[in-house]
Amino acid sequence: MKEIKPEARTMEKEEEERGYYYRAIARHFILRRGAPFLLSPREIELIARWEASSIPLPVVIEGIDRTVEKMKKKKRPLASFSLLLCASEVARAYAQHRDRLVGVSRRTQVKDKHNDILKAIEKFLAELPASLTGLKPIFLRALEVMKLEDKGAREKQLEDLEEALEEKLVEAASEEEREKVSAWIEREFPAITGLEKEEIFKTALIKFMWEKYRVPHLLTCYY
Repeated sequence: MKEIKPEARTMEKEEEERGYYYRAIARHFILRRGAPFLLSPREIELIARWEASSIPLPVVIEGIDRTVEKMKKKKRPLASFSLLLCASEVARAYAQHRDRLVGVSRRTQVKDKHNDILKAIEKFLAELPASLTGLKPIFLRALEVMKLEDKGAREKQLEDLEEALEEKLVEAASEEEREKVSAWIEREFPAITGLEKEEIFKTALIKFMWEKYRVPHLLTCYY
């Protein structure tokens, strides 16, 4: 039986205890930085503040990517890169995002996000690739869940369905797609091995499949 390293177990525990918003940011950041594969308490607190401020996931990811590109231009090593360094770029991206929404009420924003999700699902199902037919039942269930009046129950079920989509994307990946992701990992993270490599492979494969097929997300924080 494969022994699970203490740090890997901690990462699993963190992901179980925290919401999808945290996991999505942590996974994206780790894919950009590489090891270490755990966030510090201060980095976790920063994500909590972003979530409390209702900063959309795409805005946070944009801020992270901007920071990474700046560091690359300055030829600074990413191994010591902290999420805390992204705070100013995330704040800047969020300010630009809010400027675009001037005059739009919060209720209207939420309604628009739900409409965006519905349109994205309908468009995706209409053009569903043959290799991703396993995703259809999940999206059909999501359309039903979105009608629930109970906000808490609705968001929890949509989060569960989002995770189910991730698992289906991993199952649906072809050998060619897996090889492409493996090659990227060998190039970007040549030093990682064992369980850490398996975890980073799965994270990278999910991201690759999501982007390649433009699979719509089910959570409003993505919109």
